[in-house]
Amino acid sequence: MLALGLDIGTSKICVSVIDGKTGSCPETFDTVNDTFITVDKKQTKMQDAKAILTKAYTLIETVLSKYPDIQCIGVTGQMHGIVYINEDFSLAGPLFTWQYESGDLQYRDSGLSYADYLSELTGYKMATGFGLTTLFYHMHKIVYCKARYISTIHGYIACNLAGCKKPVIHSTDAQSLGLYSLKDNAFDREALKAAGINQNILPDVVNSPIILGKYKNSIPVCVAIGDNQAGFIGSGCDKDILINIGTGSQISLKTDKTSTPCPDIEIRPLSEDKRIFVGASLCGGRALAILKNFYEDVIKMGGAVPPENLYDVMLKNAKISDTESAVEFSTLFCGTRNNPTAKAGITNLTADNFTAADITYATLKGIADELYTMYNSIKKYDNPESNRLIGSGNGIRKNRLLRNILEETFSLPLSVPENTEEAAFGAALYALIATGYFASLDQAQSIVKYEDSI
Repeated sequence: MLALGLDIGTSKICVSVIDGKTGSCPETFDTVNDTFITVDKKQTKMQDAKAILTKAYTLIETVLSKYPDIQCIGVTGQMHGIVYINEDFSLAGPLFTWQYESGDLQYRDSGLSYADYLSELTGYKMATGFGLTTLFYHMHKIVYCKARYISTIHGYIACNLAGCKKPVIHSTDAQSLGLYSLKDNAFDREALKAAGINQNILPDVVNSPIILGKYKNSIPVCVAIGDNQAGFIGSGCDKDILINIGTGSQISLKTDKTSTPCPDIEIRPLSEDKRIFVGASLCGGRALAILKNFYEDVIKMGGAVPPENLYDVMLKNAKISDTESAVEFSTLFCGTRNNPTAKAGITNLTADNFTAADITYATLKGIADELYTMYNSIKKYDNPESNRLIGSGNGIRKNRLLRNILEETFSLPLSVPENTEEAAFGAALYALIATGYFASLDQAQSIVKYEDSI
């Protein structure tokens, strides 16, 4: 039983072929998502939605030409952003990505940003880049006022593949747009009314794996899900903690709660009555890149050329001079969601530990500590049982030392999935549930294999 998982990422679009019986991934295909739109020689936070659609179809057709026995298609992608859709279900404009910053602009003469003003109107914490924040901004600029619907880009593509003429999205995507009630599993009508948003422009929402239709009247297409949740599913997380470290970092684990324990922790839908805690760092793995840039400046200052493998050199030499008086590095270079003005800082420096080796190790420990702080906030509220850490993202896959630090920080063993495209893998698994091949989410996740498995 072969399934296809399509992931529409911000910088890459990929398709993974998944064997539902063995849990193996015979092959992955990908292409660069180089569709950002340039205006007046400046790159915007918008992408060419039609070009993304073309790239997705091209990849799918490439896969089907080699694997004609694909039995179903799952779709996932970048959350929060929106596309506008015409009455005939054609695209009405670009993709306004999760990076789109219109919500930070001032709303009239209120002294508040569009995002903050919308938050006050509705009682929901809204941020720039959230789909309904973007819609709220456009409503007051008379932009796209004739569009019939909005959707996430991957939600639209799944419907397009299935031959739908009205958008249907999953709760994982709907919640990412904002003004969504976890308790009711629906957009909050009162909040929409307060914001002046016409509910008819919103897509229908489902909370379970369903088949939308068939691609070319042949291959079942599952409703698209958000990439955070798809990655959670594709990593095989059950009573585990998912740690994802790339440019940013996230910690995710299951919960049955509906309210958040603190401002830096979110609760997001997963599937049906299942939910996950999510703590997201605004910097995460980028902290190591910032340190690398600093070392490059020092090397250049000495008249030398930085080695191409500087990351490898940094990690090979990283160590603690004295564990009893180790350097402490708070890596909050970008602040936090609740406190964007927070700053990074180094403390506990001595004449002995002020070395590149100690600072590099302290940076990695700081990345782990920020996630562990989020985990402790969750434990005070829910205290979920956790068997192990599951690590994903290149920040973990390519950094054995960081894996060791995470295991020591959390006092839990860490496993890494064999499949390197967890979100595409998770979308394919979700499609296999929708077709009835798997009876449940737990059964589907049981086929995930790990690098350290015997």
